[in-house]
Amino acid sequence: MDDDLQALQQRIERLLVNARRLADENQRLRAELADCTESRRRLEGRMLEARHRVEAALARLPAAGGEAAH
Repeated sequence: MDDDLQALQQRIERLLVNARRLADENQRLRAELADCTESRRRLEGRMLEARHRVEAALARLPAAGGEAAH
């Protein structure tokens, strides 16, 4: 009976250790996801700015065939 209780106690302790490890890893992954999400948001903003600059530059180019845009 003592052996069964001791084995059960050891299993519970291992489960608690694993639960703590998984909770820590989950927290780390959530923080990493938040960082990646913010980084992606900044990059999307930069891409939009670049797109606007390219469109503005293209709008200033003369029309095809050397004619000025009307």
